[in-house]
Amino acid sequence: MDVGSGHNPHPRANVLVDRFIYDNTERSGQKLVLPNNKYFVAADACAIPFKDKSFDFAICSHVAEHIDNVETLFLELNRVAKKGYLETPSKIAEIIRHAPNHRWFISKQRNKIICSPATEKYPLRQFGKLFFSLYFYKNIQSRGRDVFSFAQGCSKPLHYFFAFTRWCLYHFWLLLKPLTYTRILWKDGFSWQIKLNTSFARDNADE
Repeated sequence: MDVGSGHNPHPRANVLVDRFIYDNTERSGQKLVLPNNKYFVAADACAIPFKDKSFDFAICSHVAEHIDNVETLFLELNRVAKKGYLETPSKIAEIIRHAPNHRWFISKQRNKIICSPATEKYPLRQFGKLFFSLYFYKNIQSRGRDVFSFAQGCSKPLHYFFAFTRWCLYHFWLLLKPLTYTRILWKDGFSWQIKLNTSFARDNADE
């Protein structure tokens, strides 16, 4: 099962689950992809309509950072699948290239997922805004976002400069790939901790 399959469903998944069919806001404008050979279920990732341990393997890639109640998502993944794979942008990646529709900074300590609320604005302020504007120059990701005006496209010859800068940043980001993702491959469940503020933390391992 691919939970939150969106515009890029995993090729090995038999069942696709996604809440948004027509609303592409959380997919940065990308349309939902529904291959003919897959079984699709329109459902909330926090209320997956399957029995306990219905799936041998669940994939949840770049979904958790979008979820308001991320703990409920984790509970559902542990409930419906025997094994699975979870992937999100890392906290470092979010700080440098933060997307405003990402609600959590997610990192990993040993084999535990750590979540803390993300800021709505750029953590690095103007530098973060500049990085985002350059990285997504003339890209669908920059539409409707708080970006510098050049991000929507410039006239020549400045266009070539920004396009080349975007190309360099993209390939530089690929070199940093091990640092820009939080990944966990789990079996028989995984643990997490929700850090809402400095004085309160909810740890499912303590329950």
